Amino acid sequence: MRLSEVQKYFKDTMLDHPKVLDTPPEDFAELFNVGDIPLPERLKVYRNNIIGSLTDVMIASHPLLEKLVGHEFLELMARSFVLENPPTHGCLNMYGAGFDKFIESYELAKALPYLADMAKLEIAMNEAYHAPEDEPLKANELATASPEDLQLKLRQNVQLVSSRYPLDKIRNFCIEDDPDKTMSVDSGGVKMMIYRPELDSVIVKLEDGEYEMLLALNQGVGLNEAVETTLNAHKGFGFQEFLQRHIELETFLALKTNT
Repeated sequence: MRLSEVQKYFKDTMLDHPKVLDTPPEDFAELFNVGDIPLPERLKVYRNNIIGSLTDVMIASHPLLEKLVGHEFLELMARSFVLENPPTHGCLNMYGAGFDKFIESYELAKALPYLADMAKLEIAMNEAYHAPEDEPLKANELATASPEDLQLKLRQNVQLVSSRYPLDKIRNFCIEDDPDKTMSVDSGGVKMMIYRPELDSVIVKLEDGEYEMLLALNQGVGLNEAVETTLNAHKGFGFQEFLQRHIELETFLALKTNT
């Protein structure tokens, strides 16, 4: 059995059904046929450590979900996610992408329809925090740029989130930790930009037109087309105010690196 085959079998086995560990292939078992403890028992120890560690990573990156549903429920949900979604690379900083989609179909979370969007928010905050550094667009770059076919790209740390639930209020409710405080999750939706201006992720609430404009630019739509589409859908949209605000927020990628 070649090393690559041993590694693949070990990885697949660790994330498979526990009963698979009881009957490992003979050629695999022969490689580890030492010691007094049976191989299936040793494999189960590895499996528990791996699944437990990945579950801990998921819990640590979703503190708001833990506040909302409690440690035990989040642990159960995160463990189920881990078993169906093993890491695809060695760095675990970004592990957990797709957790929001998983929650949407997770039977035990059906009674909490806002939970998936809260996971989406926490994933966005994590992705913004760990995004690579890049250069922001400066106002003087626009002065020398040709407006025809100009594309403004969002920086790598910028994430956009839209929800029919008041995620900002739910987040504040979790953070304030006031046992006497109440709130309604049906008080209206929100559109947000999450980005990292300095050392931490920050949330900025967006108007509908502002969000649609950023979304179009993020999808690669040219500036002129994005403005026209946004104005048609949102008559009160002010492009100059939008541009000034997001130049100041450093939302856009510098043109000299915008290829």
